[in-house]
Amino acid sequence: MINLLPTDLKEQIHYAKLNRLTLRYLGLVVLVITVLGIIFAGALFYLDLQTNQIAKDVASKQAAIAATAGFQKQAKDASDRLAAIKSIQASQTRFSVLLDDLAKVLPTGVSMDAIVLTGNDKTPVKLSVTGNSYDSILAFRESLVTSPRISGADLENITQSGSNFTASVVIGFKPGEAR
Repeated sequence: MINLLPTDLKEQIHYAKLNRLTLRYLGLVVLVITVLGIIFAGALFYLDLQTNQIAKDVASKQAAIAATAGFQKQAKDASDRLAAIKSIQASQTRFSVLLDDLAKVLPTGVSMDAIVLTGNDKTPVKLSVTGNSYDSILAFRESLVTSPRISGADLENITQSGSNFTASVVIGFKPGEAR
């Protein structure tokens, strides 16, 4: 096909086509920018909602922490007292362990009348025992030596009153075993 139109008209038709194409692209760009703007605005709105919610959560957590500050001080004080009690208990002599050991090695026919506890594991402990025979008192002294905590036992005196024998026994501990 031969185009016999004048050149000016041909150029106008050409530019008209270009203008229509440009307007279509421009409309498409405006539409894309509008959609992106709406998406961006929605994202900002959602982000603002999340920020406000997190700020409320943080404020409530800080209030809870502030409410427990007094409790934390009480807990620390209790912990310090417990540590002090443990320290005192660790350094004190446990005579209940000694009594348990004495009860294990106490032969039949012998009874303990008195114990003089000093509160110090480095000093000897004095016992007053009563037995039904002289041999039972000696058996008690020998059985004391078998205890893992006692290093030695000495008889100070043995007296007889009627059919019973009374003795004073001095017990020494192995180092660190009275605790």
